[in-house]
Amino acid sequence: MQKKMFKNIHAILIDLDGTFADTSVDMCNALNRILLDHKFNPVDCQDLKYHISKGAIGIIQYAAAINQRSIDSSLIRAEFLQQYSENCFVNTKLIDGMNDLIINIENKQIKWGIVTNKHSKYVKQILEGLRMDTKVQCLITGDMVENSKPEPDSLLLACIKLNINPSQALYIGDDERDIIAAKKAGMKSVVANFGFINKNININQWGADYIIHKPIDLIDKVSKNE
Repeated sequence: MQKKMFKNIHAILIDLDGTFADTSVDMCNALNRILLDHKFNPVDCQDLKYHISKGAIGIIQYAAAINQRSIDSSLIRAEFLQQYSENCFVNTKLIDGMNDLIINIENKQIKWGIVTNKHSKYVKQILEGLRMDTKVQCLITGDMVENSKPEPDSLLLACIKLNINPSQALYIGDDERDIIAAKKAGMKSVVANFGFINKNININQWGADYIIHKPIDLIDKVSKNE
């Protein structure tokens, strides 16, 4: 696997949460504020990481399981999303090494973009905070497509916007949904093993084309040439 080389790649697409940026602390803090307001026990931020890819409902279901109590999901979800909207860029930071990868991609004149199930109102704030809003060449969020990952809609839309064939794209993500979506879209897939992945999960079973343990592992593995 170390000799893997991706050729004829004209765009690299990247998942947001856990792959491009560490958003976990802000999401956890927002959730815990609401849980405490409703007399629930807070969740552990490290453990919550492994549920972020499931979205707001999945996060709240995890909180209910931890508390062993039923939760009014609709109410808690609305309050959580409002709290997160107001505090989505407090502790959020770029994943270590991601900026180096972006520079390497740009130097090769390979296009890059963010493709996430997250809503645009949060993503835009985060990218502005990271000072990546003017650099990213394509941004596809969950509210821009009818079907979110693991369906390929968002990845295919990104290819349309970047004017490339899906076979010329590579998608990096830290959840099995990301790999499934990439396969359905007909593009190469890479697991970001540095992301929000429970170490008890066998990521080899996802069937990705490659696994990286830090962003710079992909440097020198991608070429725009045939």
